[in-house]
Amino acid sequence: MPQIRTDMKKILTAMMGAVLMLTPLRLSAQEKFSPYGFIQLQSGAGTTFTNVDQSKLISPTFTVGAGAMVIPELGLRLNVNGWKQKGGFASIDEKYKYNYLNADVDIILNVFNLFTKRYNRLFDVSLLAGIGVNHAWNNNIGSLPLGKVEENINNVWGDGLQQTSYNGTSFRMGMMFDFRLSKNWKLGLEADMNAMGDDWNAKYQQHKRDWMLTTQLSLTYRFGGKGKPKNTPELPPRTDPVTTPTTYTTLTRTGDVEQAQTKTVKAVPTAAPLCETIFYQIRETDTPQEKEAIIRRVAQWCKQFPHKNVSINGYADKGTGNPTINMRYAQQRANKVAQALRAQGVPDSQMTVQAFGDTVQPYPENDQNRCVVIIGD
Repeated sequence: MPQIRTDMKKILTAMMGAVLMLTPLRLSAQEKFSPYGFIQLQSGAGTTFTNVDQSKLISPTFTVGAGAMVIPELGLRLNVNGWKQKGGFASIDEKYKYNYLNADVDIILNVFNLFTKRYNRLFDVSLLAGIGVNHAWNNNIGSLPLGKVEENINNVWGDGLQQTSYNGTSFRMGMMFDFRLSKNWKLGLEADMNAMGDDWNAKYQQHKRDWMLTTQLSLTYRFGGKGKPKNTPELPPRTDPVTTPTTYTTLTRTGDVEQAQTKTVKAVPTAAPLCETIFYQIRETDTPQEKEAIIRRVAQWCKQFPHKNVSINGYADKGTGNPTINMRYAQQRANKVAQALRAQGVPDSQMTVQAFGDTVQPYPENDQNRCVVIIGD
């Protein structure tokens, strides 16, 4: 227990130091960042470092985690990892198995967010450090020929020996690589080096910590943060043709008789201002199903005012991709909106289709610029 308390005190002190060091960054980066939570599933393999070839001890491992990014640079995560692990005795060239569970609290440091406010990248790199508790049980060392073992097994736990399981503390350091699949989903790779207590692998090593390396693929679902943008660009003031009927009177004379004739000119219909925006998720080019009502409104406007034109303008956000890719996405979005309007009976002669890629950003928020803006004039 004294060793556990000492380890926890050291690691908690280091974690608090990281938080204090990053506090000044929080003031400058909070402007456009919205905190969000996440849940995570991981699967991969792990191996322990001992006097046996580590490649022979590789075993599958699984992790379930949940956490939150509270400021752009810093997040917290709670995860539970475990299943089965292998150990071995080099002197008799024998391996054994045991079950384990680790529960860790990690601090996540997003490296890129330390240097940029572009929070919607396709790729992220993060460092992590954590502290936890672990439990190991159910080893099958008793089935091995222990009489020939040269390693010290006086304190090993197992059936018929001093204890039947192990409880202790651990700390870890690692690195994560994440690739953004969509607004809510990320695919990643994580590698962690975990320092366990001496007897965790069911073998006594004179109070030297046992080390375990894990490498896992991860699937992360992000929730919370800002929802889809709903505002649209403001239209500039505009003028339209005369909208009220014009009545005038003419006089005609036949000999000494004058006749008055009144004529009324029909009003020219006024086109109400039209500005509609369709927003897209990352790498999305098909018109979202929930935005079909916008297509119908635009088509109805075009039919009501056939003397007017609509401009279909495609955009992409600057925070992801590159100029070439973003121009392609913007063009595809604009083309598919025009295709949907054609299906509603709008002629090509009434439409102007153009793409700006990420060269123009009509909205202040990065994610809002994955859009098509339709303007009638």
